Amino acid sequence: MALFGIYGKHTVDACPWNNIENAKILKDFAEADMEPLAKKYKINKVVGQYHTALEHTFLWIVDAEEAHLLTDFCVEAKLAKINDLKIVPMIIFNEGAVPGLKKIHSL
Repeated sequence: MALFGIYGKHTVDACPWNNIENAKILKDFAEADMEPLAKKYKINKVVGQYHTALEHTFLWIVDAEEAHLLTDFCVEAKLAKINDLKIVPMIIFNEGAVPGLKKIHSL
C-alpha cells in the first residue's frame, strides 16, 4: 500500500460553481465508472475525497502504485485542466511518522 495525497487548487473563475464548462467536466467525471480508469493507472483505492468549496481547494487520498501514474490519471480525468495539482507521498501518523521520529532521535 502506498498512500498519496492529490492536492488541488483552482481560481474563483475556474471554480465549477462559477464556470459551466468546468462544472460539466467534474459532473462527467463524478458520474463515470471510475474502475477502468483506476485500474489503468494502478489506483487500488480512493481512501477519501475532501473539498473546501469556498477556499477552492481539495485533497484526495489514494492508495496507488506510483505517483507518475497519478499525474497521468489527473490529466486524463481532466482534473489537471482546471486545477493546480500537487501529488505527494503520505504516511499514516502512528504507523510511519511516530516510529520514524523515534528512530531518528533514538527515543
